[in-house]
Amino acid sequence: MSPLYFLAPKQWLFIGLMLGLFQASTAQNAVVRETTQTLTTYPFSDPDPVPKPGRIYPYFRYDGYTDKPVLKDWKFIELENDYIKVYITPEIGGKIWGAYEKSTNFPFIYFNHVVKFRDVAMRGAWTSGGIEINFGDIGHAPTVSAPVDYFTRTNADGSVSCFLGAWDWSSRTRWMVEVNLPKDKAYFTTKSHWYNATAFETSYYHWMNAGFKAAGNLEFVFPGSHYIGHEGEVGTWPKDSLGRNLGFYEKNNFGSYKSYHVVGKHTNFYGGFWHDDNMGFARYSPYHDKLGKKIWIWGLSREGMIWEKLLTDNDGQYVELQSGRLYNQAAEGSMYSPFKHVSFKPFTHDSWTEYWFPVKQTRGLTHATPEIALNLRVQNGWLKWDACAISPLNDTLTMSVPYPLDKPVTKRLQLKPLETVRDSVRWSGEVERLKIQLGETVIANGQPADLTRPLATPKEFDWESEYGLYTRAKDLANQRLYDEAEVYFTKLLTKNPTHVDALVDLAELYLAKKWIRNDVALANLKKALAIDAYHPKANYVKGTLEWNNLNIAEDFLGVASLDVRYRSAAKTHLATVAMRNKDWKKAEEYLLLAKEADVQNVRAAELSLINTRKQGKMAEALKLAETLLYQDPLNHLARFEKYLITQRAEDKTDFTASIQAELPHETYLEIALWYNKLQLFEEGLQVLEYAPKEVMVLLWKSELMSRLYKDGKQYQMEALKMSPEGVFPFRDEDSGLFLNALSSSDKDAAEMGSYYFFLRALASKQLDAKHFLQVIKGKPEIKYAPYYLSKAELLKDEKEEVLKALEKAYDIDPKSWRVVKRLTEFYAANGELNKAIRLNEEKLNKYLKTKKVETSGLPEHEIYILGQQRAELLNQAGRYKEALEVLNSLTILPNEGASGSHKLYRELNIRYAATLNQQKKYREAFAVLEQAEKWPENLGSGEPYNPDNRLTWYLKKWMTQKLTKQEPQPADIAKLTKNLSAYEFELLKLFQ
Repeated sequence: MSPLYFLAPKQWLFIGLMLGLFQASTAQNAVVRETTQTLTTYPFSDPDPVPKPGRIYPYFRYDGYTDKPVLKDWKFIELENDYIKVYITPEIGGKIWGAYEKSTNFPFIYFNHVVKFRDVAMRGAWTSGGIEINFGDIGHAPTVSAPVDYFTRTNADGSVSCFLGAWDWSSRTRWMVEVNLPKDKAYFTTKSHWYNATAFETSYYHWMNAGFKAAGNLEFVFPGSHYIGHEGEVGTWPKDSLGRNLGFYEKNNFGSYKSYHVVGKHTNFYGGFWHDDNMGFARYSPYHDKLGKKIWIWGLSREGMIWEKLLTDNDGQYVELQSGRLYNQAAEGSMYSPFKHVSFKPFTHDSWTEYWFPVKQTRGLTHATPEIALNLRVQNGWLKWDACAISPLNDTLTMSVPYPLDKPVTKRLQLKPLETVRDSVRWSGEVERLKIQLGETVIANGQPADLTRPLATPKEFDWESEYGLYTRAKDLANQRLYDEAEVYFTKLLTKNPTHVDALVDLAELYLAKKWIRNDVALANLKKALAIDAYHPKANYVKGTLEWNNLNIAEDFLGVASLDVRYRSAAKTHLATVAMRNKDWKKAEEYLLLAKEADVQNVRAAELSLINTRKQGKMAEALKLAETLLYQDPLNHLARFEKYLITQRAEDKTDFTASIQAELPHETYLEIALWYNKLQLFEEGLQVLEYAPKEVMVLLWKSELMSRLYKDGKQYQMEALKMSPEGVFPFRDEDSGLFLNALSSSDKDAAEMGSYYFFLRALASKQLDAKHFLQVIKGKPEIKYAPYYLSKAELLKDEKEEVLKALEKAYDIDPKSWRVVKRLTEFYAANGELNKAIRLNEEKLNKYLKTKKVETSGLPEHEIYILGQQRAELLNQAGRYKEALEVLNSLTILPNEGASGSHKLYRELNIRYAATLNQQKKYREAFAVLEQAEKWPENLGSGEPYNPDNRLTWYLKKWMTQKLTKQEPQPADIAKLTKNLSAYEFELLKLFQ
């Protein structure tokens, strides 16, 4: 019997009252929890071991994708209050995996119930749905499918937070996003932080890509008058030139994929509304924080809808409604429009906050703030309005027309979050003329929202003028297209050798990317300063080259500090030089000035912490560490400094446990190399003691020990005997690590030293890598196939050297599909087609016998990659029917926008029909031409709207005429060939 049986009625009443009070109090608490969810997962695999220097180096692509699911446990962070529930996946890019409105269990942010990786992102692997976090360059960032660092906490105000972040190693910038859920509101926020941790400019790109279900009569609530594309092209919004209302998903049933960057009206929000569900969502931030708002649609034909099943199992098609810092996701051609690429200034911290929330039962959406969502419309002389509270409301909603002054409409609102109220009043004006306030908060000011920004570059602008050439060079540099940028800077300086900005920017490009052109860079800076002693950037760049002499550094950086854009960065560098010289007091002065110029300068805050500890002020240093970690919980340097101060085992564990992102050894190296820059070698070495055993970690341990006059040779030798797979040196500091290994008496060590030195040369500039190949002739042979694939690409214009490299790669690793594919391509392109076919056939031998993946002994992706190559080879050999049989047996998992396999399928059918035509088998040829018009979805492409079948239509008509013994009509030929491409014209000639 329960002990509670003996309680008196008064005691029961007291307990009931207390339970009620407890429930009332806890009902307003937000909670954060870490859970595990087992989800059907289509994994990715097969990282590319071949170095690919470029915009995202040192990252590597993944080439392995599968249609065979497994069950996999994934870590989830859940944030929940009474109104909404938010799911976060720190192991998949820190993506906000989905969010639900709880009373209706409605996913106001798309939740994908499977994890289906497909080849869409810059590195390949990508999943749909949720809110994807992108910082860095362009496209789906390198971190979107990789583990990131994370930290959770309950805040003093009752809200809960999950901090997500990672380094972007290709730019050496660091990002962090705090996802915060208040205890008593129906929104969550994402507060983004992005920090350029380098002394030079880099590319600037940020978009939050949020997924939403497409079904339900979805309306895009994107206030604007026009849209721009990735290239800066312009169209009208929401109605296009043909009168189609693009603001409704289902009205986009034409053309291909859609990218609408909507502009033209001042608005703090965008959203969507599913009219069939009477539900919506909104995203809010001040207009000046997030200029860009984009709609992405896969396309409503099978071209786009094929991706529904490629990316999910049962959750249906989705759209992406995205927010960005700039007006559009600028492709290269956008530089010729007003919407160019911009740069991220050195040592700069950027931050902004966005609100995300559901909208419930408002029958539409016209206005949204973190307090309230409204749907206002005028119908038959009535102003009708619906309001949904997002925050607790006890305030007055006022709507009035400023000019002339009408009697305002007022309504006292006492609502809980997601409660809805509606009303109407006689009025027949325009909604945009209304001034709308909630208490003192202005929701709409009654002024015209239309903006007057130019959307096109003047036609008379001269791109070959000095300013035109400079604009192109600068824009290309901001895209990380450094080779192309150098061309235009050089062209400009040929035209005007004293163009100061070009001299300085080219110098920075050489110095920041270590193109072994320091002599040119220094000469450029000298000339620029001879023309203008006060040029801020020239002084700044020249000052950052001085690491030891404080007087010289201060001469240049003091002048750079006159310009507010460089003031904080200049003082930060001066503090670094002072700390290298152990002048802690002077460093403290500089750091105070750096933080005064930019209170968010993260590097200055970190240096202040280190500087304070080095002065022995431990209590003050600990306070600085804890303050920095509260503001920036993913700051691993601050966490390590805290351990150095306290020497507590739990603080050391906190430091090592907090590094969870992909490539964790790179995080340890970044911290160690900053200590190295400060000549604090003991601290740097201690960091690496806790790092994973990786090649670059061991090499740097050896280097730091030598700087402490200790023998670390054993670490170097151990590193140089480890596998080089996945090792991609990229930091300019790495260059000196491999020099002494080149002349090692140990052949294996010398071999790997040569390879890593080649990688650094390759990453810096291809010309230098070519020169290095000459230097290492006669050195120990590098026995690593990816080296020879990289060498073949580097020497692609030297046929004999390419063949040697590829055949050497095959000797080393004949089982590698990458080696087989590349060598096969070379043979086919150089007159040895039969040899190419045999090589491909040897690799696919088991599959070709049974056409079954399960018995082939090969992964799916190797079969469809090499299978498509086989079909292409058979096409070249005129074996069209056999090639079609191969294609029909494949299941190709495509990359975004892929259409090559369908193009090949169509061509094979037309060529096969031509062969049948020559044999006068007209009925069979007709049937094959009909096949050419199909879009077999096993090839990874869906049929677009209105595919261009003019060629096959004509040929079928011609076959019919042959069968009925009629003469072809010249008018038909003229109509067809009028706009026929050269490629299709060649196919047509097969029938003549």
